[in-house]
Amino acid sequence: MPADSATQTQRIEQLLRRFRQLYGDGGLAVLRAPARINILGEHVDYVSYLPTASLPFGSREHEMLMAFRANGEGQMRGASTNDRFAPFEFELCETASAVSSGQSWEDFVFNRPIPAPHWSNYVKGAVSFAQWKYDAGIASGFDFLIDSTIPANSGASSSSALVVLAGAAIRQINQIEFTLAELAQDSSQAEWFLGTRGGALDHTAICLAKQGQAIHLSYANNQAELVPLPAEGFRWVTFFSHPADKGREVMLAYNERAAVSRLLIPAALETVGAVDELPQAITLNEVARSYPAAFTECQRAFPALVAERSSRPMKLRDRALHHAGEVERVAQAVALLRGIQHQSQVEMAMRSLGHLIAKSHRSLRDLYEVSTPTVEQLIGIIDADDQVCGARLMGGGFGGNVLALTTAENAPALLDRVQREFYQPQNRDGIGEGAVMVSTPGDGLSAIEI
Repeated sequence: MPADSATQTQRIEQLLRRFRQLYGDGGLAVLRAPARINILGEHVDYVSYLPTASLPFGSREHEMLMAFRANGEGQMRGASTNDRFAPFEFELCETASAVSSGQSWEDFVFNRPIPAPHWSNYVKGAVSFAQWKYDAGIASGFDFLIDSTIPANSGASSSSALVVLAGAAIRQINQIEFTLAELAQDSSQAEWFLGTRGGALDHTAICLAKQGQAIHLSYANNQAELVPLPAEGFRWVTFFSHPADKGREVMLAYNERAAVSRLLIPAALETVGAVDELPQAITLNEVARSYPAAFTECQRAFPALVAERSSRPMKLRDRALHHAGEVERVAQAVALLRGIQHQSQVEMAMRSLGHLIAKSHRSLRDLYEVSTPTVEQLIGIIDADDQVCGARLMGGGFGGNVLALTTAENAPALLDRVQREFYQPQNRDGIGEGAVMVSTPGDGLSAIEI
């Protein structure tokens, strides 16, 4: 439950009233998914050539709620309490006919046009994956209503929260048993429906988070271990800068980094042997000549990238240096947190963690190049507060959230500073518009009793 249980109770009551106005009376269920806060290990969950890890947690205070009920009509009908997201519906047979059980999920998503941007695609992805996996086991659709305090397109993974909720609901409605770890992996692949090729960081954090803990998520062996994360005396604050552009150019930029990480760096390392010996950049035309197997796989997995950016240099060495740096920073952070034996050690450990967070931002800015001038302006304002332990861009980049670690005592002053120096000149009310989240580590996906 969030820190303010009375507020959540009021939100749930309003959610249920609105649901019944839309879909009528009857029994229904409510699921909760937290905002994903990633401390360290950004843009490494899709890396294939070295063992990478991340250190996320689930927000106790910020969440997405889904009220839902089986409709028995083979339909999916969805709505949001946020009027920016218009209601939609689709037939289960519409998505089922597109997914053949005789083909792999990768072949299905890689060989279809990228859908036009719409929030329904996250639900369609979750439902389509379930239909691919369970075939005739998905017979019933459901009606649902979403209420969320996670800013959209912000880097706190509202999109992945929706995929996880839809995946959990379609299984529950059709009486399919699943584990949370299984749902996390399924949801990460389901989100490929959107055209991205990301990993399982967001979905694993959303599914497996525990109060007072971070998750040490190792991608090489799909292991998730809980790490104590002090909550008393410190706050994790995210400030939404501006929406991350999910248009075609930025989608290609995301997929370029995924292709480089999954296919091109591994191919080049077979020749040069070490990260610091990698070429600074390479074009796909050069890949076709030097690494034909990698190019063929790139054509299959990233057709739009090959079609539109074959002659454009893609950086290798800087991207690999970022990956290696994040691996080391996550390992150091886990050692710091596990090394806390007494309350007197907490402040020094959290300050050291803040330094690692600041290093991560410099790497995301300079080596991975996913920051923006607006994000840098916001980082500068936050870093000017000497009670801030560290701050960095969080999420995919090209906009979105900035994460700051500060003391609980200083959090109100930091919010005032950012409102005065960042939001107010834009005629924005950061807190009023829901652009600011103050979090402590809480539980992951869960059912709410009503």
